This record gives sequence, C-alpha cells and structure tokens, in this order.
Amino acid sequence: MRLCIAALCLACFPFAALADSVHTIEVVNDTYSRIDTFSMAPAGSDRWIEVDFRTSMQESSFEQQLAMLLQFHDGDGCLRDLRTVLSDGRRIFARNFDLCRFHAYRPGTLFHHDRRVSQVMP
Repeated sequence: MRLCIAALCLACFPFAALADSVHTIEVVNDTYSRIDTFSMAPAGSDRWIEVDFRTSMQESSFEQQLAMLLQFHDGDGCLRDLRTVLSDGRRIFARNFDLCRFHAYRPGTLFHHDRRVSQVMP
C-alpha cells in the first residue's frame, strides 16, 4: 500500500512542477522620459506580455522616478527578455534578465553584468 501511495505521489510531482509560477518585478523609471509600455517574454521567444501605461484604465502615467510592482503568471522559467518603450519613441531591450535573481529593473541603467545587455533603439 505504501509503495502504491509513493508511486502516485511521484507520478503527480511533474504536474505540480509544470504549474504556473508567479514572477514579481519592480520596474523603476530612471529614464528622463515617461514609460509608455513595458513588455516581458521568455528569453529568446516572441511571446511578449505587454503592460500599456497609456490606456485610460491606468490610474496614472509612468513618469520619471516612479516605480511599479508588476506580477506575471506563467511557467516559463526565470530568464526573460524585457522591452521598454518610452514616450520619446526610444525602445530599451534587456536580454536574458534573471527574474529569480533580480527583482528590480531600471531601464535607464545599462546592464553589463553576466549575460544581460541592454540596447537602446531609436
């Protein structure tokens, strides 16, 4: 009987591991512009989840020196590509950002640590 219960527990374990996880990230606007949109995708994919701060549903715009706490629910691991679009049209990309290791993102700061590199596009 114990063997049967142990086998059942082990059989259910992979399904629990595949369940959605919650990633929380604090986005701090340290740029000299307003943030229009912030997007996140699993590293190397094109499956972007976007938060649009320009919509009328938002309580306030994402001005300079403000911070917002965002939560994303999925099961795609820790490494993410981040995309920030500023009100002046610039786009900032951070590739392979580790959400399990870092819990704050400042798009105005260029990352040169580990494998993360930010790129500013006109």
